[in-house]
Amino acid sequence: MGNKGLKHAFPGIITGASTGIGRGLAIKLAADHKARLVINARSQDSLEETRKAVESKGGQAFAVVGDIADPEVRHRMVETCLTEFGGIDLLVNNAGLAKPGLVTNLSTDDWRHVFEVNFFACLDSVYRVLPQFLKQGYGKIVNISSVAGKVAFAGSVCYASSKFALTAMSNGMAAEFAHNNIDVLTVCPGWVRTEFFEKNSVADIKNPTLIAQQNDLRGWLMKNVLSISTEQAVDDIEVALNKGGSHEIIMTAPGKFIERLQGLTPNLLHAVNRRLPLDALDSSRTENRVKEGPSINQ
Repeated sequence: MGNKGLKHAFPGIITGASTGIGRGLAIKLAADHKARLVINARSQDSLEETRKAVESKGGQAFAVVGDIADPEVRHRMVETCLTEFGGIDLLVNNAGLAKPGLVTNLSTDDWRHVFEVNFFACLDSVYRVLPQFLKQGYGKIVNISSVAGKVAFAGSVCYASSKFALTAMSNGMAAEFAHNNIDVLTVCPGWVRTEFFEKNSVADIKNPTLIAQQNDLRGWLMKNVLSISTEQAVDDIEVALNKGGSHEIIMTAPGKFIERLQGLTPNLLHAVNRRLPLDALDSSRTENRVKEGPSINQ
């Protein structure tokens, strides 16, 4: 049996809360539920802005500044929530990292860093809140994965691999925790117009947030068909949390189409994937690309 909706003034943790979905969700939950939150990000100034916004909406917030890849930061998040709010009802694993580029332009150290942020930090955070969830008999986990965690394309293999692992972990945990009254929400966004692309060195020409600002057909399609706003993504997550139970959410029209195509005709999608030009699929900025062959560090 899954949880019911969110409680009034519930305590929770949101990582990656300085921008994008994390920031938007923190403010939304404060406005609608007077949530008491521990928020995390690397940028102290941006995180402080989120904290002020949360409190201006009637919620409470404590900021834990630091890289989520650091176990000490994860420890402080959980301990702060337990100490300041007396419990934890919600964990949102939102912080994420992308290393755009072809496999031959990435090192194994790049892969380890991406997996540490996108997978192992999420896994460890779940383990840290799990004793409290089991003790109180309920809890909610939101894992922000990606459509790239359902379908992998050349040019983003490292990122997709980490998100595939997160999707599998999240869906599997939803099944295992079903009898413990712990809901697990697996969120797979497609293009959501946030600062994520700029922060992760995605080329401007492939940045949906920038494309949607163009006053032409391409900009109109990106804004109205191919991508969604941060606000819409946040609203969808809140609706699922209030509904209760474990769910998987695929966001954006292209994301839903690609995910269903993968399920129905995987061979067709693989054939198309193999024929796409690699230069067109490499979303990294030109100045970040390796031009003299592969960089492989063991």
